[in-house]
Amino acid sequence: MASDGAFRALVVNRGPGMEQILTDVRPATTADRAVRALAAAACVGAVFWLNTRYVLAHFTQGASLLDTGWFAWIMASGDPWLTNPHAVSDMSYFNVHLTPYLSAVSVAVHAIGTDRFTAFAVHQGVVFALVAASLCALVLTSWRGPRSGLLLAAVIVQVLLGDTTLQIASFPHPEIAIIAFSLMGSVLWLNQRRGWALVPLALACLVREDGGLYMAAFMFALGLLRPLGGRTWRSSEVAVGAAGVVIALMMFWIKAQFFPGFSAFAFNYSGHHWDHLSADAMRLRLLAFVANPQALTTIVPALLLAALSWRYLIFPALMTPIIVAQLLAARAYLWQFNYYYALPFLVIWIGLMIVATVRARQGAMRRIEAAVLLAAVLCGASPVLLAAGQINSMPVFTVPFVWPTENLEAISKDAVAMAADVPGACASAGVAAVAPQSFGPEQVLDPDVSVARCRTVLLYRSDAFYPILTWQVAAWPHGPRIDGHLQRFDRPDWLMMGTRP
Repeated sequence: MASDGAFRALVVNRGPGMEQILTDVRPATTADRAVRALAAAACVGAVFWLNTRYVLAHFTQGASLLDTGWFAWIMASGDPWLTNPHAVSDMSYFNVHLTPYLSAVSVAVHAIGTDRFTAFAVHQGVVFALVAASLCALVLTSWRGPRSGLLLAAVIVQVLLGDTTLQIASFPHPEIAIIAFSLMGSVLWLNQRRGWALVPLALACLVREDGGLYMAAFMFALGLLRPLGGRTWRSSEVAVGAAGVVIALMMFWIKAQFFPGFSAFAFNYSGHHWDHLSADAMRLRLLAFVANPQALTTIVPALLLAALSWRYLIFPALMTPIIVAQLLAARAYLWQFNYYYALPFLVIWIGLMIVATVRARQGAMRRIEAAVLLAAVLCGASPVLLAAGQINSMPVFTVPFVWPTENLEAISKDAVAMAADVPGACASAGVAAVAPQSFGPEQVLDPDVSVARCRTVLLYRSDAFYPILTWQVAAWPHGPRIDGHLQRFDRPDWLMMGTRP
C-alpha cells in the first residue's frame, strides 16, 4: 500500500474539491460502515424516543399551562390563525410570535386526527431527532478514520446526555425546529444537495420571526468556511443568508403591523425602558454567566480549538450578539440561560462540530481537535455535572424511564367535566394544561397568588406546584378525587366569613 503522503498527493492531483482531499489510506469495509450506521441510527432512535416520551410524561409529572399545555393546544387546534386557548388569552399566538410553520403543523395534525398531547410529543421527538440525524450524517459523510470516530462519539454524547441539549428539551418549545432545519439544510448544502437544502432552510425562517436570523448565521458560517479548500468566498451562501435576514425583517414588520397587543421584545428584553439594568445588576449577571456550566463547557473548548484554527470562533462570534442581548434581558430566564434559552450554546456546539468535520474533509483536522471536542462534551454531560454538584437533576433522561405515561385524553375529559360541574372554580396550572379551554386566565393559580380569592380549587396531582397548593388548602374540605389525578377543594363558609366555628 502506498504511503500516507503518496496517497494524499495522488488524490490531491486529481483536482480541487473538498470531497477529494482525504486523510485515510485504508478504505472502510462494509462491516465498518454498517457499525457506524447502526450506532448513528440507534442514537437518532434514542433521541426521538426520549424526547417524545418526556413530553408525554411531562403532562403527568410537572404539567404546566405555560408553555406545554399552550403549545399542545395550538398544535392540534386546526386553526390557521392559532387562536389561543381561553386559559391563556383570547388573542392569537401570532400576537406573541409570528409562526406560519405552526399554522401548517396545526392544520395537518387536525386533519390527521391525532390528539394534541401525542402531536406535540411527536413533534418534539422529530425535531430533536433531526438534529441528531443531521450531525451523524455530517460525520459519516466526512469519515476520515479514528478522528471521525471521536467526532461521532462526541455527537452521540452531546445529543443524548449534553446538559445544554437536555436543558432545552426539559422546557419543550417548538423553536428547536429553527436549529433542526438550519442544521439539516447546512448538512445538505455541504454535501452538494443545494436544491434540497433550500427546503429546510426556508422552513427555518417560518418557525418564528427570528428564524431567518439563525438560518443566516448558519449560511454565513458556511461561507466563511470556504477558504479551507483554497477557494474564495462564494456568493451563494451569502445570498441565502441575506434572504434569511430579509425574511426575518419582513416577519417582524408583519407581526408589528397586523398582530399588535403584545411586545415579546419588551416583555423579554427591554422591560420598562431598560430600567432593570444597573452596574450591580450587570456585575451579578456576568458572575452568573462565568459560573454557568453551559457557558463554561461551550466557550472554553471553543477558545482551546481556536488555538488550532481561528475558524472555530466563527459560530461563537455569530452567536455573541444573541448572548449579549440575553445578558441585558429583563427576564431572568434569558440571562441565566435556563431551559430553551440556552439555544445559543447549542448552536455553538453544533458549529464546532461542523467546523471539525469540514476540516476533516480537507485533511486539515488534527486528532487533538476531535479529542478536545469529545473531552469537552464529556465534561458537559449531565451525569458528570450532576456528580460534580453543578446541576440538580437530568429529568429528560430519567423521567421517561421512571414515570408511566397516563391516559392524557381521559384525564383531560375528567378535567373538562369537573370544570363544567363547578363554574368559576380556580384551577392549578396542571389542570389548565390538560383542559385549557375550560378556564379563564384569572382562574389559573400559581404559587404567587393566594387561593383566598377562590371558592373552589381544582388541583392536579402531577402539577409542578401541587405540594404548595395543597398546603394552602389543607384546612379545606376535600371533595371528589377523580381517577387519582384530579382533586376538588371547597372553601368552608366559616373561612369565607373569616371566623372559626
